[in-house]
Amino acid sequence: MKSCRLFLTALLLPCLCRAQYKVPLRNLWERPQVHVIFNDYTVSFSIKDINKALVLLRATGDSTQPAECGLDTAKDFFYELYPGLHQQYRFPMQPILQNKIGAYLLTAGHAVIANKKHRLLKEIITDIRSLELQDKVSLATFYDPKSHTMLFQGKLAAELYKQDLGIDD
Repeated sequence: MKSCRLFLTALLLPCLCRAQYKVPLRNLWERPQVHVIFNDYTVSFSIKDINKALVLLRATGDSTQPAECGLDTAKDFFYELYPGLHQQYRFPMQPILQNKIGAYLLTAGHAVIANKKHRLLKEIITDIRSLELQDKVSLATFYDPKSHTMLFQGKLAAELYKQDLGIDD
C-alpha cells in the first residue's frame, strides 16, 4: 500500500509542478525599435535581436520563416497582441513575434519592458508549459513579478529554448 502511494505521488508530482522561474532583463546594446503592446505593458525588442533569433530559428530546420525581419532600423514599429494562440493578425510581424521569437527573446532576457506607468521592469517570471498536441512547441507565459499580471504570451520552439543569441551582455 505504501509503495502504491509513493508510485502515485511520483506520477502526479510532475503534473502539479510548474516550470516557473525568474529571468533578469539585460541591457540592450541597440535601441529597441519593435514595441509590442500586451495587457498594459510595452515589450520592446531590437531589430538586431529579432534578426539573430530568426537566423537561429532557421538553423533548427524551420525554413518557413524569413532570414531577416526586413524592418527599417531607423523607424519604430508598434504591434498589439492579445493572450491566446488563435488570433487574426493584421501585420506579418505579429505571428512571428507571438508564435516564433518573442517568447525566445524574453526567456533570454533580451527585451525592455515598461508597465502602464512607464516604469521599466528589471526581471520577469517565466512559466513554460508543454502543449499536449505538439511536443516540439511550448506555451510560454510571462508575468510581472510585483503584480503577477501577464505581460506576454506566446509559443516557444523546443529547439530554441536555452540557445544563446551570441550577444555579449
